[in-house]
Amino acid sequence: MHWSVQRVTNNLFSVSATSDGLDYTHVGNYRSVEDANRAGRRFVSVRAHEQGHNSHERAEADVHPQGSLTSSALHG
Repeated sequence: MHWSVQRVTNNLFSVSATSDGLDYTHVGNYRSVEDANRAGRRFVSVRAHEQGHNSHERAEADVHPQGSLTSSALHG
């Protein structure tokens, strides 16, 4: 994941972020390049954390149904 900062006007910077290098999400417009970079860094960090958390939940969801099926088969 990375972000891109582009100057829109003398006092306005646009931030976009991508996880695959193709599809960008508009993060927002900021008055300074420092604020824009801070926002991009924060956005990428939050998204990376969410993706890691979601993949962990998916892994748990995959494990639990299999365990339940095995338990049902043994008790049935």
